[in-house]
Amino acid sequence: MDILYLYPFYICMKILVIDDHPKLRENIKKMCELAFFTVETAIHGIEALEKLRGSQYDCIILDMNMPLMDGHEFLKKLRTYDRETPVLVLTSNSLTEDKVEAFDIGADDYLTKPFDVDELIARLRALGRRGGIQSENRIHIGNICIDITHSKVLQDGVWVELSAKEYKIIAYLSEYIGTPKTKESILEAVWWEREWSLEWDSTTLEAHISTIRKKLWKDFITTLRWLWYVIDKK
Repeated sequence: MDILYLYPFYICMKILVIDDHPKLRENIKKMCELAFFTVETAIHGIEALEKLRGSQYDCIILDMNMPLMDGHEFLKKLRTYDRETPVLVLTSNSLTEDKVEAFDIGADDYLTKPFDVDELIARLRALGRRGGIQSENRIHIGNICIDITHSKVLQDGVWVELSAKEYKIIAYLSEYIGTPKTKESILEAVWWEREWSLEWDSTTLEAHISTIRKKLWKDFITTLRWLWYVIDKK
């Protein structure tokens, strides 16, 4: 089964992967992105602390054995000012005392290499729920965040001013990421409050989507054969 169908897109988290091994780091990134997580990476603890100064993450995946600043030192520094962000530790050492030490200095969960991808994703989601993250109410698409709870859209963390109809179009299409929707279905979902004429409102819909593209980016919403619109996971 394709991994894209294993995880519902609407439970979305922003993850920071800290690992000095290039292949493993990129593999974890790809697997998390297939689970519809937004993922950033760092090659050691120093780079990770720099990223944390400018961004917030729903969870951190931390390799314990790294150069310059290893996982132990990073975790100790992180917990001096951040006791909330969940940290899942990765290590090749399965000794009980090492696990206990990781928990003692602030880890929230632990996986021993090699690990199963499905278990990693499941543990990340569990950490998100345990931390009270409302991930299901935020959808990340590239640099766009759709905040369902507050009915707003952010680009690179900055609020984008949208009309009510523009937001409804984005919210509707984001419910079906990767699945093309007909003009008729969008009109029914967005202009449901009155009778609408497809011939008249089709032009209105096209104008709204054109404006959305200008406010966000040109290919945010893709047109297929002039009959369907779709938002793809970028």
